[in-house]
Amino acid sequence: MNRCKTLWRAACRRPFRALYALGVCLLALALAGNFALDQLLYAAGLLKEKTVTPENAGQYVLVNMENTGDTLVSTTGDAQLLLSPGTLVRRLRLVARYQGDGGEKDLYYHLPGFGYTPLLRVWPASQPDGSWLYTLPRFAGQGLRLDLADSAGVRLELEAIVLNERLPAWRYFVPSAWQLFWLAALPGLAGCAVTLKREKGEEK
Repeated sequence: MNRCKTLWRAACRRPFRALYALGVCLLALALAGNFALDQLLYAAGLLKEKTVTPENAGQYVLVNMENTGDTLVSTTGDAQLLLSPGTLVRRLRLVARYQGDGGEKDLYYHLPGFGYTPLLRVWPASQPDGSWLYTLPRFAGQGLRLDLADSAGVRLELEAIVLNERLPAWRYFVPSAWQLFWLAALPGLAGCAVTLKREKGEEK
């Protein structure tokens, strides 16, 4: 009990240091929990590794795209691939070769009662091998829409769409840019609020 009181007094004297330490601990717990939950979902069979190739025509529908056999060509600025994976999707990796710049390559997911809206959109992270990796929230629905081109005449060779590919364990413990941003911002703002409140109390 005395140890807890000592730590509490130290935290009150140095709110910034205490809040940043708390933020680091919470981020570490979140990263570890993310890793543990994914492993449980894989073990339970709710996350299944799967690869969709152009030959699996029954699992996707092309919209505003023409299939010429070896390449896909966008016919408008709203070229889409509607995917019905039949399984929960946590990660999607697009393996394709573009002839030129295809523009934005965003992924929309579907929730019951909602259509495809910008609120339910995921941006890709470019991978060293030239593919694009999308990470979806765990509550995302199974209906997915890939926007493959934002102008007409874009040509690409679609090799595969890889679903739920297992990540190396260490990748789970690398914070994202947003996580680092909030870790830097929130404890500092909270520390300022605590300090101002304490100073006002002392003035009274």
